[in-house]
Amino acid sequence: MKAMVVYDSLYGNTAQIAQAIADGLRSASTDALEIELCKIGDARPEQLAGLDLLAIGSPTHGALPTEAVQELLARIGPPTHAGARVATFDTRLAWPFLERWGGFAAPKMADSLEERGWVLAAPPEGFIVKGLKKGPLKQGELDRATAWARELAAKP
Repeated sequence: MKAMVVYDSLYGNTAQIAQAIADGLRSASTDALEIELCKIGDARPEQLAGLDLLAIGSPTHGALPTEAVQELLARIGPPTHAGARVATFDTRLAWPFLERWGGFAAPKMADSLEERGWVLAAPPEGFIVKGLKKGPLKQGELDRATAWARELAAKP
């Protein structure tokens, strides 16, 4: 399996989640697995050719992914082969009114990629940050991200 985890992170929380996802994918695979962890500024759409799994993550800001993630999403075309899957994740506050106010980044990223022909490997996932901006992550979120990644790797 060839996979890439692409992320943007402003305060380091989404970077920690992305690393846990990459580690979870590596630990779950019994097959030869090629995993690339890539910051958003280093990601290029041409790197997506031949991927079996693409995971994209962003902090949620104003109910949306960061501008850098939105720019990458706008440049991503359809998958290059049948069976390519995508998973989206975000970091977010757990305040109940936020869902009603506009939602979170991960579902919006998933919708954008589904419109281009990508198949979701799992429903979009959100990981909780405590505090208003800088976090830290809620206790247990790194373990949850690793477990989520193992589930992604186990799905055909």
